[in-house]
Amino acid sequence: MLYNNNRDGEGSMTTTRLLTATSLGLAMATTGLTTAVADDITIRWALHPGEEADAVIDHFAPEYERQTGVRIEGEILPPDQLRDRMSIEAIGGTGRWDMGYHSPGWFGSFRDHVVDLTPYIEEYDFDLDAYPELIRRSHMESSARPGEIIALPTTPAAPMLIAREDFFEHPDEQAAFEEQYGRALEVPNTWQELYEVAEFFTREAGETVAGETLEQDLYGWTDALGSGSGVARSFIVMLYSTGLEGWDEEYQTDLDHPILVEAAELFVDLANDVAPPAARNWDFLEGLSYFRDGRLAMATMWPQGLGTVEDASGVAAGNVLYQPLPAFEGNLKDYEQGVPFLGGGGVFIFDTPNSEEAFKFLKWMLQDNEIEWGERTQQFSREAHFSSEELRGLEDHYERFLPAYEQVLEQVFVRQGIPEYGTVMWQGTVDFATDVLSGDMTPEQAQDRWVRNMERTFQRAGYLER
Repeated sequence: MLYNNNRDGEGSMTTTRLLTATSLGLAMATTGLTTAVADDITIRWALHPGEEADAVIDHFAPEYERQTGVRIEGEILPPDQLRDRMSIEAIGGTGRWDMGYHSPGWFGSFRDHVVDLTPYIEEYDFDLDAYPELIRRSHMESSARPGEIIALPTTPAAPMLIAREDFFEHPDEQAAFEEQYGRALEVPNTWQELYEVAEFFTREAGETVAGETLEQDLYGWTDALGSGSGVARSFIVMLYSTGLEGWDEEYQTDLDHPILVEAAELFVDLANDVAPPAARNWDFLEGLSYFRDGRLAMATMWPQGLGTVEDASGVAAGNVLYQPLPAFEGNLKDYEQGVPFLGGGGVFIFDTPNSEEAFKFLKWMLQDNEIEWGERTQQFSREAHFSSEELRGLEDHYERFLPAYEQVLEQVFVRQGIPEYGTVMWQGTVDFATDVLSGDMTPEQAQDRWVRNMERTFQRAGYLER
């Protein structure tokens, strides 16, 4: 098994680590598999770094080989190289990998090189209904291959809102908030309410919160706001919550709507008024240490950050409220909760002679051992992950986190499966949010540029007439 020791993908150095059941001392109940004469079968997998890849390396791959004789070899690739390297091998027909990391926004690049999993799903009784409908649409289906199942989910993820319970339930804070804003203090249900609550809790060192004197400044809310992917990941959840989708079936954009400017102005106010200045340098999960250490009243959290938030060495552990992201008041679709994009990923199977064997392994890992998967990876997406008493009992905070996260997954944005998605929507969000937040462009100027760039891209692709 090839393992990338550098987790952030910079200056990656790859070393070899052998997988053997005896050296790891593995013990796991079998699920009807018997050792097969399959020593000549090797399945190769291009992996994205993360806890799920570690679980495959440390547990699932060697256990499957012990039970079946089928060997699983993987390469953990730097995230910023993963798509391009998989694409080169797939287009070149090298057969280097039998399986590859699947991000829904990427599928257009691989549409001609992966197998339809529907026959395998039917033959091996894989339960599609174990996943929420929107995960199936986002991670298993694609308009580029209608009527087919093109991948299986492994790590679908969407952000949620977290808040300090002791702050919100303290009687002094409740009384002060009601006096100032004329309504009860509660975890906000809209982005506009979030601004007010975050403003209320933003305080300087020396002031008090929940009866305690602050030793450091307290901020009301934050997400990662670093230029590029950080600020794009943060703003795009507000964008989708307005009801905008980017474009319709005729490739006509809806980004020229005034609500985009309204969202951008609110986002800038949040970033400038209630978030830590350090957040301008954060990408993805970096700022959650502030929440752990008691310097945030609220934050946007992806489930991969749960271990930081509930770190027993911090002050927030066991004291966290979880709920879906807020709705956007006046949104165009009457959404009752926030509509984040569904990130994370899954795995598709390339068109190689090992495709059926690869599917059998995935079915064994994700379905036959679904509770083990949730326990070892802390990635939750199947029905059993949310209903299992065993999983809920593993950590005290799962009792509150899992029901809230299940609700999050009921309302997410499904990315369109066209090759240009990354250019027009993701990079478009990067450029828009970065320039508006920095003040280099007004929201109106950045909006006009985004619309024009999207239209030109669609014209070059042949979706629109020039």
